[in-house]
Amino acid sequence: MKQPFNEKRVWSFSLLFSIVINLVLVAVISIYWLSFHYFPLEEEEPIVIELMEIPAPEQPVSEAPPQEAEVAELSPLKEVEDKKAELPPEVKSEIASEVQQKKEEVKIAKPPVDLPPAETIIKKASPSGAQDFNPGEEIDVPENMSWQGVEAESTIKGKLEEAGTSTRLSHLAQEGLKKVESTVGETLATGELSPPTSGVEKRSPFTKRPIAVIVENAPAARPQSGLSKADIVYEILAEGGITRFLAIFNSEPAENVGPVRSARPYFILKAAENDAIFVHSGGSVEAFTYLEMLAVDHIDEMKNFQPFWRTQDRHPPHNLYTSVASLRQEAQRLGYNKPTRVGGFLVGDLGNPGGDSAPRLEISYTADYKVEFVYLPDKNVYRRLINGAPHVDAAGGQAIQCSTIIVQVTEHQVKDEEGRLEIRFVGEGTGWVFRDGKVVPIRWEKSDLRDKTRFYLADGEELKVNPGKVWIEVVDTHTKVVF
Repeated sequence: MKQPFNEKRVWSFSLLFSIVINLVLVAVISIYWLSFHYFPLEEEEPIVIELMEIPAPEQPVSEAPPQEAEVAELSPLKEVEDKKAELPPEVKSEIASEVQQKKEEVKIAKPPVDLPPAETIIKKASPSGAQDFNPGEEIDVPENMSWQGVEAESTIKGKLEEAGTSTRLSHLAQEGLKKVESTVGETLATGELSPPTSGVEKRSPFTKRPIAVIVENAPAARPQSGLSKADIVYEILAEGGITRFLAIFNSEPAENVGPVRSARPYFILKAAENDAIFVHSGGSVEAFTYLEMLAVDHIDEMKNFQPFWRTQDRHPPHNLYTSVASLRQEAQRLGYNKPTRVGGFLVGDLGNPGGDSAPRLEISYTADYKVEFVYLPDKNVYRRLINGAPHVDAAGGQAIQCSTIIVQVTEHQVKDEEGRLEIRFVGEGTGWVFRDGKVVPIRWEKSDLRDKTRFYLADGEELKVNPGKVWIEVVDTHTKVVF
């Protein structure tokens, strides 16, 4: 049964609820008021800033723009610069060269051989170990001039003419040059001077500098390119029982020369005594020491890469090549193209030194480096063979031949665990010369590192070679030589 609605009961409940709510609100407000007045927060002491009024000047004054010194004083970098200025000189030098030192490929150490002082070497740095040649006391040719074309011709010719005939004759006579007219004429591309119209052949005592290139001889590098064009080729042992070539170019251009490999000290000595521009791709630490101490002009593929290229038909490092034309262009850019005294070997007949017939020469460097030369009487040349096969030039397949062979016997010594060699080239020794199908004993002399190696016959006369190519085989005292 539904109960009736009790209105009085509802109103009593509502009144009671309102009273409870009001009491809660009053209690909250009371607690907040008591905590604020009787428990105040600790106040911070105020910061007092005193202001002082600065009177303005009676008249405005215009200021000039700051000078450079004043700007430097205001610069935020001044503090840094001042700190740099306080550094010791040696510390500043080390900081300044840090980037350059990181670019250095190797740190050149002192070589294990005794080198003469650099100034002594540079003083003797002239072709064939002679003193610097000066055809006239008053001739002063700038070192930085371009020794090509009209400039070289006019400078040399004009300076010689200014020196006077008597002065020129006295100096040229000391050098064994009796034809003073040979220094006056038209400069040719070969470095020679065209003589005046007199009917007498005259040549300049100056010529262009030779180019000496390190060429590899490992089996993977054969056949090489450019060896048939070289005027002089040295074959010398390197570490590991291999041989390498130093090909010297002057009379003939070669469009392909290589593979080019790294330098060794004894190759640098041979290039220096020919006053040649030395070409290589890197080298041993000792080799770089020799380049610096002997002041040898050189073109390193590691730094001067423009005249070099790599082929696709061979694997590195047996595929690096260059050309004589590209090397001469790079030498011009580097300032190496200066005239040099005519060097090389004396050319002519041996006279009557005797000798034995030698139609064949065999040199056994190591198992894979058996060298042979066979005499061809109809051409009066020697044809070269390697391991029993004809040695040819990869550029055109031309057979490698020469008119004279010099065998130079020297002392070899292994100097480290990597098999690097020390070869004694300063001093004297023995050997043989092969020409005209005959062999004649010779001896050699070299007074210092920069001096030219000179070869002499038994009677003391200096060796003369046949016109044409010359190959110089450097062998150890224990190397097997058969002829």
